[in-house]
Amino acid sequence: MLQENLLREVLRNDRKGGFRHGRGSFLLLALSFLLTAVGCGTESTRSTAQNRSRPSPLKSETTVVGRVLEEEPEPALPLQPSMPAVHLSEQHEAASLLKQGDLLPDLQLADPEGQSHSLHSLLGDRVTVVCFWSGQSPAAVQQLQDTGPEIVDLFKDKGLEVVSINYGQSADEIRKVTQETDFSEKVLMDPQGKALAKVATRYLPRTYLVDSEGKIVWFDMEYSPSTRRHLLQAIEYSMDTP
Repeated sequence: MLQENLLREVLRNDRKGGFRHGRGSFLLLALSFLLTAVGCGTESTRSTAQNRSRPSPLKSETTVVGRVLEEEPEPALPLQPSMPAVHLSEQHEAASLLKQGDLLPDLQLADPEGQSHSLHSLLGDRVTVVCFWSGQSPAAVQQLQDTGPEIVDLFKDKGLEVVSINYGQSADEIRKVTQETDFSEKVLMDPQGKALAKVATRYLPRTYLVDSEGKIVWFDMEYSPSTRRHLLQAIEYSMDTP
């Protein structure tokens, strides 16, 4: 409103006085422009302050190089490990003579070099993986190949031991398979299947996780990615449980 009044005064003076009032008109006009500029700055400042005080629609945000990004939510706490369940079909259950909680017998078996061993003397201080296998089974060969990098390397320093019991093959055949798969854990021989007959009637490979006394805490038969995953879970749970 003040700017408009000054502008009307300038025009009235120009009509009345012509050039005589030119200097006054110029001063009034300049003053009008100055007040206009000051008013614009005030409005701009007020708008900026309002924008700053306006709350963001995002409750949690991070500004990165001019962009507003939602912050990543905090990761959930890892679930506590649990012992995986053993699910058996009727055929598998009928072929399994020993179940969870049973004691693996203290078998007396020789290694490929001819030295005799008691199975229980080879058990670790915490848990031991005992695997019955044959080199004629592709799944068993895959398991031997996976055992080193997937199992032993992760838990050897924590007290894990691995004992494999070969069914029905000669010492030379066993050495060939273990060399091809880089399997360097303990191997025992069951050429006639007498040891296997105390544990199961069929389905190889068979994997048992036993405690330091030889009690079966988990087992599975055949071999698949789920077998490996559940074995790792069973080992972790056993290691964490007093």
